[in-house]
Amino acid sequence: MTQLPLFDERVKTTPRSPDVSYIRRSLGRLLRLAREAEILPWSEAETASWEKLFPQLAASLPADEGEALIAEFQGELARLRSPAD
Repeated sequence: MTQLPLFDERVKTTPRSPDVSYIRRSLGRLLRLAREAEILPWSEAETASWEKLFPQLAASLPADEGEALIAEFQGELARLRSPAD
């Protein structure tokens, strides 16, 4: 007897909705870290990753809130990347 019939039934799961409060707290922590930094707090690779992930995560929030957070995060990155005066 083979074990193949044991795996014939596919597990059927329904996707969970994102935990908006967790995402909000996480984005808030990232934004706070960027606000308080005088230089980029991440390596260039990590920064590039957050630049992609931040908007994707913010899309789970209400549109106005997500857009405001994205704009603020991008502004902080631009500030941190600008040459010091």
